[in-house]
Amino acid sequence: MKKFYLESLGCPKNLVDSEHFASILGNAGYQFTSNVIGADIVFINSCAFLASSLEELEAVIDTAVELKKEGKAGMVIVSGCVMNRHADTYKESYPEVDHWIGLKDFNALATILDSTNTELRAPIEPGFHTYLRISDGCENHCSYCKIPSIRGKLQSVPIEELVAEARRLAKRPVLCKGGDARYPKELILIAQDSCLYGMDIYGRQALPELIAKLHEIQSFSWIRLMYLHPDYFQTEWISLFKRYSKLLPYFEIPVQHSETHILKAMNRQKSREELINLFTTIKQELPEAVLRTTLITGFPGETAKDEKALMSFLESVPLLQMGTFAYSPEDGTPAFDFPERPSPKTTENRQNRIETMWYEMQEERLQAYVDQKVSVMVEEAVQGKKGEYRGRAWFQAPEIDGETIISAQNLHPGNIVDVVIDDVIGNTLFASLIKED
Repeated sequence: MKKFYLESLGCPKNLVDSEHFASILGNAGYQFTSNVIGADIVFINSCAFLASSLEELEAVIDTAVELKKEGKAGMVIVSGCVMNRHADTYKESYPEVDHWIGLKDFNALATILDSTNTELRAPIEPGFHTYLRISDGCENHCSYCKIPSIRGKLQSVPIEELVAEARRLAKRPVLCKGGDARYPKELILIAQDSCLYGMDIYGRQALPELIAKLHEIQSFSWIRLMYLHPDYFQTEWISLFKRYSKLLPYFEIPVQHSETHILKAMNRQKSREELINLFTTIKQELPEAVLRTTLITGFPGETAKDEKALMSFLESVPLLQMGTFAYSPEDGTPAFDFPERPSPKTTENRQNRIETMWYEMQEERLQAYVDQKVSVMVEEAVQGKKGEYRGRAWFQAPEIDGETIISAQNLHPGNIVDVVIDDVIGNTLFASLIKED
């Protein structure tokens, strides 16, 4: 059978598009392969969010066209966000690419391959989770961000369509490294800004209504919310996490910075005090809640004093998970022309200091789970180590929050088990299975 290799760059939101493209390739008679060498089609779904994303894309295209020249790979197709950012430049630079397909232009691929375009998505990454993109695009216009110019305005998917898609995903076998044909247990809701879901089609924030409908799907054990913009998160939503047992009390709220003048320059509304109050309120009303955020270092106007204030912020708010980005000046964004931009070296140094401080702080905070009972999703057996399994605690989102190593015998990947945490090293938890009486 003919084979296709698909490189999905960027975030899970892009992965949803990649899975749709993979379905079309499958309908055309191509089988998915994880090895680019020997693939009859190399499909690259690009990310163009940051300058570093474009550099990564160039490296991937370089490899694909070189393999094509050597006869080790076949047709090269590129799609994704780059088609709405400097597409003409890339087309000129890479004449070896056979087809350039517009962002989310599934019909174009179906036409090229004489295939069918359906609502189905084919998995291309292992794991017992699946993503449901509830909306695309964004209208927040943060001053550093290219998303509105790449993905366009907010486009929410109607609730009934999302429920139908979630039911299809619940019946879709996952790619399990153990070879077992199992089904996803975790549904992860994603968007550019999940809080504003529904505003464009219903005239209101309809996230609670969507959650209520998705909670009725019996196949999923966990529902996780991602990308909750702090300016639009409603504190009354905290009650949803008490009402719906499958809804994990995991709050991914990307604040980007702590200092009010930086936030204002970013075109974000909440002040430092309001952000602290938001996180404090969540923990007060829901003590078991886990808080995650992302931060940007080196934004124009940031000073050494702001860096120290950001560190103080991290010490004062009850976060458990965090990611950082070094500010990247992107052409076409308002911040690109802002004065007083820290040098790239200063920006990187600040990011390194923040991360070093955070890693120590996070490990200390994770110690609170030692000797505690925690629910964990079993992902796979650890290769070469009998009696050890790799999994994710409920507060560890895929790929970004570390992992849990479980000491046990005969566990089944895809199951959710209760463990007791024995130790913590970095952001890795070590646990023992709680045996039933």
